[in-house]
This record gives sequence, structure tokens and C-alpha cells, in this order.
Amino acid sequence: MRGTRLYILLIGLMLLCSSTSMAQRVEFKGFERITHLSTSGANLWVEVENRGCWRMVVKEAEVDILVGDKPRLTLSLRDRVVVPRKSRSEVLIPLRFTSRSMLSFAGLVARMAFGDRDDITVNYRIKAGTPIFKRRFEEQGIPLNRLLELMDMSEGEIDVLNEMVK
Repeated sequence: MRGTRLYILLIGLMLLCSSTSMAQRVEFKGFERITHLSTSGANLWVEVENRGCWRMVVKEAEVDILVGDKPRLTLSLRDRVVVPRKSRSEVLIPLRFTSRSMLSFAGLVARMAFGDRDDITVNYRIKAGTPIFKRRFEEQGIPLNRLLELMDMSEGEIDVLNEMVK
């Protein structure tokens, strides 16, 4: 279960840093803490830097995790995420987990725990932007390994998160 939490929370971070334009202004700096962790959700606190002149708001987000072509888990925001302007700060990402069935969830847990991620892909739908300008971002079929690479996640950061979820 510990390995599953790690990968679920890594994907949750994608809710904040997924678009190219947002990622240029909002940069992930590290995991801070996790609270209220359960099979139905978690509060993930991350440190981020916003170099932009506007606060960034992620109003809605939904991420589907697929194994092969079959949806196994959906992550969504319980509330909006706000990143203050011109700052380096701790930001709350309130996540909700929805599994298609307990059997699917258990199968996904086993695959992630053994590092078998080659056929795991991600689809996302996000409504985010500044208080004045909002956009919808959508992409499908992103390989999980590629997503972690795009987020520039180092092994040290993954180890920190792993310790927090123990």
C-alpha cells in the first residue's frame, strides 16, 4: 500500500504543474507533508515557486490512471488550489481518490509496488489560470514514466515523499 500512495501522490502533483505555460511560471520545489491520508483521499502539501505576477488558481482537475486501456483510478481536487504570486510557498493540494473497484485498486497497487509502470498512462482535464484568464488543459495517453520525467522529479524527492507516507 505504501508504494501505491507514493505513485498516487506523484500523479496528484501533476494537477499543479501539468501545462507548459503554467510549468514555466509555477515550479515544484519539494514535498512538505501529507495529512488525512486514506484510501479515499489526502491533503498533499508541496513547496512551489510562482515567478508570475498573478496568483495561479487550479479550479477543477481530474486525472485518470489507466493500465493498458482500462481506467483503474481517478484523482480529482476536492477544492481549488491557489499558488500566491511572486512567491515561494507551501501549497495545499486536496486530493480525492476514486477506484473503479477494490479489485482494480488492489491490482494497481501491486503493479506500482513492483515498479511495473510501462503500460500505465494518464489522462487529465484541468481548468486553471489567473483570476482573470482561465483555460482548460487536456491531454490523454501520457505514459506515467514520461510524466515523472517532465516533472523533473529526482530520486531524492521521491525518497522524501516515500518517508512521509510510511
